[in-house]
Amino acid sequence: MECGREQDHAAFRLMLGRICTEKMSFKVKTRNSFGATAPPFIDYLKEILRRYPDGGQILKELIQNADDAGATKVVFIHDEKNYGHESILTRKFGKYQGPALYAYNDAKFTPVDWKGIQDTGRSVKLKDPNKVGRFGIGFYSVYHITDVPWILSSDRLAMQDPQEDLFGEGCGGFQWTLADNEDQENVKKFKDQFKPFEDILQHISQKKWTEVVLEDQHFDGTLFRFPLRNEISEISDNVYNCDKVAELFDSFIADAELCPLFLKSVNSVSLIHVKADGSVKVMLEVTCSEKVVLESSDESIIRSSTSFKEITVTSEDHKETKNWLLTTCCMKEGNVPKLDSLAEKLCFLPQVDLAFLCGQNRDSIDSRLSCFLPLPNNESNKTGLPLYVNACFGLTDNRRHIKWQEEDQKHDEGAMWNELLVKEVLPQAYLRILKDAIELSKDSVLSLSSVYGLWPDITHTEHKEKWHAVAQDVLQCLFREDIAVLCLAADEKRFVRPSEAVLPCDSSTSPEISAVIQSTLISCGVNLVKIPEWVERAIEKAYPHPETLKRVTPTFIRTILKTNLQNVPKEDKISLLEYVLSDGTYEELQGLPLLPLSDGTFRSFTNKEEDVAFIDSNAFPRSLLPGCKNLFIPHDLSTTCQTHLKTLATRGRHVVLCIMYLNK
Repeated sequence: MECGREQDHAAFRLMLGRICTEKMSFKVKTRNSFGATAPPFIDYLKEILRRYPDGGQILKELIQNADDAGATKVVFIHDEKNYGHESILTRKFGKYQGPALYAYNDAKFTPVDWKGIQDTGRSVKLKDPNKVGRFGIGFYSVYHITDVPWILSSDRLAMQDPQEDLFGEGCGGFQWTLADNEDQENVKKFKDQFKPFEDILQHISQKKWTEVVLEDQHFDGTLFRFPLRNEISEISDNVYNCDKVAELFDSFIADAELCPLFLKSVNSVSLIHVKADGSVKVMLEVTCSEKVVLESSDESIIRSSTSFKEITVTSEDHKETKNWLLTTCCMKEGNVPKLDSLAEKLCFLPQVDLAFLCGQNRDSIDSRLSCFLPLPNNESNKTGLPLYVNACFGLTDNRRHIKWQEEDQKHDEGAMWNELLVKEVLPQAYLRILKDAIELSKDSVLSLSSVYGLWPDITHTEHKEKWHAVAQDVLQCLFREDIAVLCLAADEKRFVRPSEAVLPCDSSTSPEISAVIQSTLISCGVNLVKIPEWVERAIEKAYPHPETLKRVTPTFIRTILKTNLQNVPKEDKISLLEYVLSDGTYEELQGLPLLPLSDGTFRSFTNKEEDVAFIDSNAFPRSLLPGCKNLFIPHDLSTTCQTHLKTLATRGRHVVLCIMYLNK
């Protein structure tokens, strides 16, 4: 039997007092005693529950601990059954024989873990930057649900009793060693007490309870049992019934598909419901698999890898698989000294992970921040960027928000760390995922829509100052490197630099005319690129010398077409004519063979008499010149074209004549 920590502290203080008394020349009197004291564990626990919200975050904490332990599988079980009261340790255990929540993972406790889960407020992860949150104060959020958590793992079965109610004052828990003969006899004797474990093992293990306890004397995994609090206790007045567990599961399900995204080892999470009659329903199963496809070169200032992560969510009536592009980027030591010093001091990794959902509709993007598991879905955790951002962020006390260097915490080291991650590491990670996406697209592994889908949309970040700065920084770095990031319209596997590209016409041009312009320029061998509107906005806002870029304009098309109209179909020429007339710069039409006639031929815009063309009107129809019908422009030209040509005729430019003026 293990007694409570208060007894240990009392013994320690007594010993310390004796040592101090021996060294001092005067005798310490009780009334002169002075010094800070630690609060009782119950008070400490209450404060944690006040700060840590009830809800799906509890399950996330347990997943984090499992991931740190190297587990690959996590199962949560809501068991509504009630168990017998006859053969239990004491009658006080009776109220804990009802419905419970179980959490299982396939990693087992080490001696360090057994110590860590008993050390109040001292996480065993503190000196290990690879640990997410193993048995830190986050674990104590389970006391929202229970007063008496049980743990079965490796060679022990233990339970904690912070209220010191079950075994008496001074004893905050109890543990059984599976290999101990006396403890084994107790397990055999008090069958009802351990019946919940016997029943639950059938859902998570190939072995029976008797095999684990009596034969193997070892459980190759970890199983927590949290009996639901069915009455107000000293720990909490939060009575937890089966409806609340259902709400807990629903809260978790909302983020379930995101949970394995940034974890290191956990690739399966399940929710199981065991009803009071013993019937079993698998409510949800989330599985994922990962395949690394690209890694950074040694000379880079970062270590990075890019992979595909496939996540499948299976519920009772639905199954869906989504494919994610995931890039992990860690800044190498020696490049940012302040980042290095904080990483060592805080025991954090200078690493940022980015995840992009392939094939998503940009209008439905709702990406947000993660600290290994998704942070709450509130506005402060949304970035406006098209991908999910994960890092070992410094979080607020309740682990719901990221710290920033605001007025009241300018010198907070967690906030300083976050600012450096976002400024120094995040842009590098963003550039890496963009570059890797292009390489994967060239190999037909990733679609072009996904490549462009990764680009930040300035309009989505304008109202978020910090993330708007990130988006601009990423784009400026991208353009500064002048690398091939824009895809040719002629070949989706070929990319060119912005300085080599011809940008498409603006969005005011009709889709039909835009399509004709594209096919014409492609046939002319022009480096026309194919970009969505948000990429064009990015170029307009962030390219260092926008005036040097080549764009599709009426002037550009007029220049190209003067020598490249041989194989252009008649219908396309009409569309091109409408476009080159659209800006009213008629003097640039000189020599352009795009003046249409009714016989289907085209003449050049010149001042020569042989290039004359007529325009009729209601008052002066073409029938007035019966021998010259072929010299009239087509009657089915668009209104826009006709209006421009009539304007051209009134200005006396080129030989485009209106009958109305010939008769004056």
